[in-house]
Amino acid sequence: MKSTLALAAAASLLCACVLPETQREPPPKPFAGTRWLLVTERALPQAPYLEFGDGAVTGYTGCNRIMGRYVQDAVGAGAIVFSAIASTKRMCDPVAMVVEDRVLAVLRTSTNVRVTGDQLRIDGSAGALDFRAAPR
Repeated sequence: MKSTLALAAAASLLCACVLPETQREPPPKPFAGTRWLLVTERALPQAPYLEFGDGAVTGYTGCNRIMGRYVQDAVGAGAIVFSAIASTKRMCDPVAMVVEDRVLAVLRTSTNVRVTGDQLRIDGSAGALDFRAAPR
């Protein structure tokens, strides 16, 4: 009986050592206080970004600075609504203007935000924007 228990204990230890370690996703970056860089295939001199804090959003679209307000649900369901989105009025090259138009359209129609690791996604009726956290 003792040898059976010893054999079972040894097999249990052996199995614990052989099984691969579970890959854990890193904790999500904080929504507020992180600079979120827009993931885009367009080459721009400076990367578009957003920063959130205290109900205010600021950022850069690749052409103009933007600012506005947002309300996020307190329950954690991911709902978000932006309001009073405004921007400076510089004219830029056509590529930068296309990126800016898309960023503003999605922010103005957004309904959902999700942070996973160092990735942020904002969804709206005008489409979706993907961001990654800027390195510190």
